[in-house]
Amino acid sequence: MIIIHNDPGDSGNNNIPVEKNRINKIETAKIDEPQFENPHTQKEYITAKQKFTVIVLGIVAVTLISVLLIINFFFNKRTDPSAAAPSIADELIPEKDRFLNFDTENPALKKAIASYNSGYIPNAITEFTEVVESSATPKDKAIALMYLGTIARKKGEYDNAVDFFNRAINYDPNNSEIYINLARAYREKKNYNDAVRYAEKAYSMNTKDISALKLLGDIYYELTDWDRALKYYEQALKIDDNNPILLYNTAMALFRKGERLTALEFLKRAADADKIGDVAYNSYVRLGAEFLESNMFDLAEKYLVHAVHLRPSDPMGHYNLAVAYLRQNKNKEALKELEDAERLGQTDMALLENIGESYFSLKDYDKSLKIYNKVLEASSQNVRILARLGEIYYERGDINRAYDAYRKITQLQPATENARIAYLNMGNILDDAENFDDAVKSYESALAIRDNDDLTYYNLGLAYTHGNKQAMAINSWKMAAQINPENVKVRLAIADYYYEQGYNDQAEKEYQEIVYKWSSNQEALYKLGTIYHRHQNYGDAKKAYSKVIETGESTDFARKAMIELALLPAEGRDDDDALNDSIKLIQRALLLKPNDSDALLALGIIYARKEMHPKAVDTFYQAIKSTNDSQKNASAYNNMGKSYFQMKEYNKSIQAFNRAVEEDPSNEEIRLNRNTAVKAYENELEKNR
Repeated sequence: MIIIHNDPGDSGNNNIPVEKNRINKIETAKIDEPQFENPHTQKEYITAKQKFTVIVLGIVAVTLISVLLIINFFFNKRTDPSAAAPSIADELIPEKDRFLNFDTENPALKKAIASYNSGYIPNAITEFTEVVESSATPKDKAIALMYLGTIARKKGEYDNAVDFFNRAINYDPNNSEIYINLARAYREKKNYNDAVRYAEKAYSMNTKDISALKLLGDIYYELTDWDRALKYYEQALKIDDNNPILLYNTAMALFRKGERLTALEFLKRAADADKIGDVAYNSYVRLGAEFLESNMFDLAEKYLVHAVHLRPSDPMGHYNLAVAYLRQNKNKEALKELEDAERLGQTDMALLENIGESYFSLKDYDKSLKIYNKVLEASSQNVRILARLGEIYYERGDINRAYDAYRKITQLQPATENARIAYLNMGNILDDAENFDDAVKSYESALAIRDNDDLTYYNLGLAYTHGNKQAMAINSWKMAAQINPENVKVRLAIADYYYEQGYNDQAEKEYQEIVYKWSSNQEALYKLGTIYHRHQNYGDAKKAYSKVIETGESTDFARKAMIELALLPAEGRDDDDALNDSIKLIQRALLLKPNDSDALLALGIIYARKEMHPKAVDTFYQAIKSTNDSQKNASAYNNMGKSYFQMKEYNKSIQAFNRAVEEDPSNEEIRLNRNTAVKAYENELEKNR
């Protein structure tokens, strides 16, 4: 009887090669710059690009942070890093200082007012003082003292301001404007009781004037009493329902109270009422930020476009609009706005840094590098920028500069968390460069700063593995697992090592423990199935492969499990029915990855088992066309030779085996199959003589 050796379905040695878990993934590392000063910008972690690792900072991450930047922007417009942090009152739009056109015939007072309005404050102070010390009427002296109080208040001299306003009241006790200004001074002095008292006094003197009501609303807003704040704003709106500042501040209070939809409507009303002023601009920016946060990108774009039209020279407006475009994947439009923001914001380092982040998300590394280097010139010890530069240089393949950027972090901030993470990234770079001994030293430097980080031990184990120091790798991974028992990657690394080294019993034990703790881990389930498959434990193999598919049938592991499951021998079922089910499984796998050589090779094997050899041969040809892998092609030609042999086309069988030998010269099984085919061909020739 003629025997063709090694039918994969019968021996348990699959012709479909099991994909090894190449233990070369490096975990994502982050640089955290806790000292980032600019109040506009949300602190963000910077990730290091690693081999086969997705960069964490993508467009979504950048733009989410940018939403926070936009919201913070109009809560605090300061760009000076030394400026104090914003208070809750900075969210509101204050009412401009106003002085009614008091009737006066005093030329000295008129001159002082003109100096004040022209910005000549020292002259104005001298001239107002002369009015007070002159024989002017009491009302004229009250006006002069009110101006002097306002000047003192703006300079932060609140005690002097209060003194001036009280003196003004002595001269003109029935002037409500003086009481309002006195209340403002007390508010800024944080003396809220007196601020409320004098604001209420001003309102009682002139119930048609909204200034006192607005001031009371602002005071209670600052005291976080949103209900009282809204009470006074609403009362003022009954007098002037189209006042832009009142509408805007009402919106802020509603946001604080959690009534977001109503707040949005008030913002729209504020913008419509103001048309082209600061209130309209702030309203449009806040509307844009709110709609960005709600993923309503078209509306965000609409309002941010309005903001840019109102303030075309404001770099922040262009940046905000770029964020909206990025969220909609309108990269061309986003790029234009980013370029405008960069051109207009050359002195705003915080803004430039965020623009650099956006360029990075668009993979425009040249522009990103240009901006980061400019920021670094102004702040040479900014480790956040150095970390990003390291990432960009790595992305571009300039590993020397990437390494230098991280090394500089370790010099600027030795023995810190930032230094530790920089060492981790340096180790990753050295590992990729196959400088495994130095990679180990870098990881050890990271551990010297903090020795309880499972991620560093995990990467250290990878470096030991790559340097053929398997025992030390296992020890590192065991340490990582001890530090963090929930890190499944460490457990997989240990199991994978045993798996790849052929220690099937130990690998099986490790994978079983992983599956027991993480029952839906497809990688462990799949590899456990392949171990059972090798041991011809087809029942358990089938259970493992089926569980892989059940936990998520659209993944790559599920696709491989479908192929392996299709190749398992049928147990207790009619062979033809079982093989038809196998074909359906392969077809499902091909839907996940059309023209997949593994699936096509498996399908050809199933056709051969069904004795549909012509169809099997055609399928093996398709498998060969879909890959350049020599091992896979050798397997396809080998199985093709078997099908030709079964069809008694011995000459074609020999040709197929010859091609298989060319693809895999060291495969002894193929040579045995070829010898068998040659003998059969010679026997046929002898019979036909």
